[in-house]
Amino acid sequence: MSDCRPLSILGLTLLVATISIAGCKRPPPEPEARAVRVVWVAGGATGDSVSYTADIRSRYETDLGFQIGGKIITRLVDVGARVKRGAALARIDEQDVRLAVESAQSAVNAARAEFERARSEEARYRDLLERGLTTAASFVAQQTQTKTAQSRFEQTSADLKLRQQQLAYATLRADRDGVITRTYADAGTVVAQGQRVVALAQPSEPEAVFDVPEGRLEEVRGDPNIEIVVQALASGKLGGSVREISPSADPVTRTYQVRVSIEEPPADLRLGMTAIVTLRRTGPVSKMTVPSTALFQKDGAPAVWVVGPDKKLELRPVKVDHYDALTVAIASGLRPGDMVVTAGVHKLAVGETVRILGDTKP
Repeated sequence: MSDCRPLSILGLTLLVATISIAGCKRPPPEPEARAVRVVWVAGGATGDSVSYTADIRSRYETDLGFQIGGKIITRLVDVGARVKRGAALARIDEQDVRLAVESAQSAVNAARAEFERARSEEARYRDLLERGLTTAASFVAQQTQTKTAQSRFEQTSADLKLRQQQLAYATLRADRDGVITRTYADAGTVVAQGQRVVALAQPSEPEAVFDVPEGRLEEVRGDPNIEIVVQALASGKLGGSVREISPSADPVTRTYQVRVSIEEPPADLRLGMTAIVTLRRTGPVSKMTVPSTALFQKDGAPAVWVVGPDKKLELRPVKVDHYDALTVAIASGLRPGDMVVTAGVHKLAVGETVRILGDTKP
């Protein structure tokens, strides 16, 4: 009995230690619900409109330049000048061209004299041939010289006409009635052939020109009702229609140029005036908007995270009506009163339980 007592005491000690260790183990705490910021979706639909500041420009505007190169000695018009067809706009130094004309004229005179001498010799050889005083071969050779002289005369005459035309090109003239809208070169500038000097616009067909951000392009393409108000005129609202949308964005502003034709423009409308163009959407437009940070992509399609009544997340596909700078208008997929997560959307998971920061409706 005395040999078994220490072993029993040792076993009892191990049993107590095992029970104590087992009692210290606790189940792991449940993870804390992720805190999210939400926005409550408001319902309703109404007409929508947006306004842009536009410039009044001409539908037909042409850059004009000299057909020959040279140094501009005078520019005869400034921006805003109204000119008639054929009016002189600028002149370049014509000294070199005039010398070329004189040289071509001298070449023509020499070729004409040679041609007349060859024709006279041909007539003399014909008479000698008829009298039997020369051979047919000599007469044919003289005929060839006459034809050669004639070709040289025609060539020099054509060159003279070209030089004379170039002399006329030394004066830049308007090819139609219009208004000078821009100037690109002043007196003293050396310009190359075809380099633009002035811009000429026809005021008969004015347009309102403005820039639209990428997110608003669909509104413009949707054929909205367009109202144009020219601030400098008291003619009231003018109607218009979208004629052209630039196919590519401006490399600096990343906006697209839109040109709107003006219906029945008033007589006192002038190019360069400032106008306010208002695009009014036809039909109801959704007022369910969410911050752009709430938008998520699911299989390449837009979606948002919606918090359910049990505080669990649902990824709901939506259809976007249009994009603004900071918000997104939702056409379908949401209901008034839905709670949409607005931040950290790329870290969430379907069915995840969340807690809402500032759980008060606006």
